[in-house]
Amino acid sequence: MIAFTICSNNYLAHAKTLGDSYLQFHPDSKFIIGLVDKYTPDLDYSLFAAFEIIPVELLGIEDFDALNFKYNIVELNTAVKPSFFHFIFNKYKPEKLVYLDPDILVQSRLTELEAMLNEKNIIITPHILVPVDDDYTPTDYHTLRGGVFNLGFIALSNYDAVKGFINWWDQRVKKYGFADFGRSMFYDQLWINYVPCFYDNFHILKHPGYNAANWNLHERLFSQFADGSFIINQKYPLRFFHFSGYNFLKSDIISSHLSRFDFNSRPDLAPLFKLYHDRLQENHINLISKLSVYYYPNLNKAAILTTKRSVLTKIVSRLKRSLSVLVKGHE
Repeated sequence: MIAFTICSNNYLAHAKTLGDSYLQFHPDSKFIIGLVDKYTPDLDYSLFAAFEIIPVELLGIEDFDALNFKYNIVELNTAVKPSFFHFIFNKYKPEKLVYLDPDILVQSRLTELEAMLNEKNIIITPHILVPVDDDYTPTDYHTLRGGVFNLGFIALSNYDAVKGFINWWDQRVKKYGFADFGRSMFYDQLWINYVPCFYDNFHILKHPGYNAANWNLHERLFSQFADGSFIINQKYPLRFFHFSGYNFLKSDIISSHLSRFDFNSRPDLAPLFKLYHDRLQENHINLISKLSVYYYPNLNKAAILTTKRSVLTKIVSRLKRSLSVLVKGHE
């Protein structure tokens, strides 16, 4: 089994933290960083000697420059995910290939996943297992908008069996990979709602220790053993936690996406978040997070912002004309 993540230079501290934690519990495996960036002289890449780094330019993605101009940096990172699956399957011939978002920390061996991939070709995790609808965020309405399943994790096996799935997914995210709720788009994630409809040999992994995150804290309580390991609901070992929306500069906040809990109401989370914060610091996040990103440069941003301003100007102008007509009609 091989695991990989995808990020740009400014997220490499997160990727190293993830990779270190994965290899700690899977020393017989391999961890790869898909780099959606160019190498920079401002970083010593020997820090990542335990992993293999694959720059996105090695994938030979058709019309990559157009994708770069079309998407912002997060959209671009997610739009190339299927291409990295193709590349790694073809180059290394793994039986099992696991993707993990860089803001994840592995906390124990993924034993259930390894066993399931012997039989199933696609493994995905739902955002939540228990409904929630209150005055806080996120509710099941919020997670539904972004997709039933969270694509911070997906695992595939038997390349011949999943090649058609990867091709379909690749085509969709390169065409519709925006984060735009108004147009029913949310990165590469929303498309995975179709997996149970289009494919047969899949498994929805409902083990609460997988992909624990801000969106399912209402159903998962954490305890820590003397050896430092964590358990959920006094029963399930924590396999990995997804720190989506966590900002190391605002370490007193669980997630920017979460209003339901804080560390006062959920002191059970404090040891896990301290561990993650300390690991990020050890991996030079203060320096690495400030690195510039080669793709989606300022020139592209300026062009896109100019287009958006032009559209807004036209809308404002039309509203003014409509208002003027209404005023004259009442005179």
